[in-house]
Amino acid sequence: MSQNWTYTKAGVNIDVADATKKEMAKSLSENDPRVLNRFGAFASLVEGGFSKIKNPVLVLKTEEPGSKQKLAFQYNRAVSIAYDLIHHLINDIIVMGAEPLYVMDCIICGKIESEVVRGLVDAMASACRAQGCVLVGGETSEQPGVVDAGLYILSANIVGVVEKDRIIDGSKIAKNDLVLAVISNGLHTNGYSLVRALLKEKPALLKAKIEGESFLDAIMRPHKCYSREFSDLFRLPGLKGLAHITGGGIEGNLNRILPDSKDAVIERNRIKIPPVFKFIREQGQVPDADMARTFNLGVGMTMVCAPDIVDNIVTHLRGFDCERYPIGKIVEGSGKVQYQGEWGW
Repeated sequence: MSQNWTYTKAGVNIDVADATKKEMAKSLSENDPRVLNRFGAFASLVEGGFSKIKNPVLVLKTEEPGSKQKLAFQYNRAVSIAYDLIHHLINDIIVMGAEPLYVMDCIICGKIESEVVRGLVDAMASACRAQGCVLVGGETSEQPGVVDAGLYILSANIVGVVEKDRIIDGSKIAKNDLVLAVISNGLHTNGYSLVRALLKEKPALLKAKIEGESFLDAIMRPHKCYSREFSDLFRLPGLKGLAHITGGGIEGNLNRILPDSKDAVIERNRIKIPPVFKFIREQGQVPDADMARTFNLGVGMTMVCAPDIVDNIVTHLRGFDCERYPIGKIVEGSGKVQYQGEWGW
């Protein structure tokens, strides 16, 4: 005889979910005047006027932190993965010259653990506030049988805005412009499928030391956000292109902003590769080509600019303790990235 089924018996506890969502409301919007309705509505209403922008263009993006999140929950780094998600998301729109405004998250799990979910939302809201935007709401979904208990899958959407005639899209990149590297603080959110495969083969690497820091700590640093550092640079007329270096490496991202008639020539030996990447290469015997396509190799962003504004950029970023240096130049071509020289392993 079959049992009497309930949603709770099937693995979904609506009471726990509702109680968790009410707690989450304390982290959201915090009476931000741009948010017009309360938590729990079917959708978020936000202010759509931009009094200081003549021709506003909305910039939209969806992002997720990739398989780094599996390591995060495995090694109790849930808070840091929330920062990874928000910082990656913001970086992807500031390269267009956009100001981040509103974020909505999605948390999918096999079983809602109230403390974990509240911690994730608190961290995402805090990350947003630090960059001047607002977490306005989202979705939390318990899906037993689809996602294992203890595993969380995160994603988020962002809305930003930019003045139409100040969009930075690479279209004005010209011959003899310079390519600058802006340093990353580690792997950011890319290459973790390779890292997890390496750790499965060599689990002892987690405790290995790289210049006094454990390998685990080195690979789990939260993705650096460049919004505060870059915002005052967007008005410089000679800043022509920004590329967020994520999956695909320098080549796979810089070529996304190059005009069809221009190439970027990058000098491999100019790139300052941090020790964590050298360690991964050595321990995994990873070919150079795979390293370059998988990881940022210490370059979190590239900037393409006219030579006469380089000093302005250098001076500005120095104030944020944000290292930057030239790695190449623009030549006539066909919209590709050319590498020259050898890697400085």
